[in-house]
Amino acid sequence: LQAASRHLSFAARFTPQYGDSFLEQLRLNMIDQWLIPLATPFINGMLDTFVSSCSNNKDTQIEAYQFLAEHVKEAADVMKTQLEENVDTVIKDVLDTSELELRCSSADPNYGHLWFQCRDSPIDTAREVITQAKTVMADFVVDYAHLYIAAMVRRAGVLMLVHHRVEKKATAPTTVESAQELGLSTILGLLSPNSCQWDTMVDKELRAAPSLDQMLPSPSGVAGSTLFTTGCGGNGQNWDKLSLTEKRRILFGSDSLLS
Repeated sequence: LQAASRHLSFAARFTPQYGDSFLEQLRLNMIDQWLIPLATPFINGMLDTFVSSCSNNKDTQIEAYQFLAEHVKEAADVMKTQLEENVDTVIKDVLDTSELELRCSSADPNYGHLWFQCRDSPIDTAREVITQAKTVMADFVVDYAHLYIAAMVRRAGVLMLVHHRVEKKATAPTTVESAQELGLSTILGLLSPNSCQWDTMVDKELRAAPSLDQMLPSPSGVAGSTLFTTGCGGNGQNWDKLSLTEKRRILFGSDSLLS
């Protein structure tokens, strides 16, 4: 999420006319304020369980991934049940968008497929689009909160396994001379979380681990990846099954040249 915030900040600065950067920042703010607090207990519970049982199990990568998949599925199922019972489980706090509205109004964006989805009319102001987007985005985040939280648990679990692997290497026999020569950080394989090397390592580990599609089999599983690449999900429909008119509406919204 930190990397996403950093990239969105760059995008808004260098291409301010592209409205999707501001709307994705709105989505990110919702995830940060609403979903992270809900994901934290699942992550802490997974870590506690792993620490208490790692001496006996999880010695192989397959066992570790099975452990991770169990906790990811549990988090998704629990959240989905809670949302079915009470939507207010997610939307507990009022989201302050005043700063985002100010930056968006100053930039005055005029295009972007997500921007077009949230714009009712070509003459809508930036503040009006943000206001409309708050409702659309909130509905989307709530509907798929269980997937977002499952993804957070999966990421935390993968990093947990990386640290566990590093700790096992650290306990391997090492001479004092080699320790002094290489340095403790090199032996432990630790990287700065703010470094490019860290991002590369995390991305590699996440790609190597089983995907959410594999961890969450239907019906509690993940919708197609296009759900998260066409703005607010194309109304939750399968992209391949949409007509050309429906696809055009999703991509271009109220664009007067293409509507």
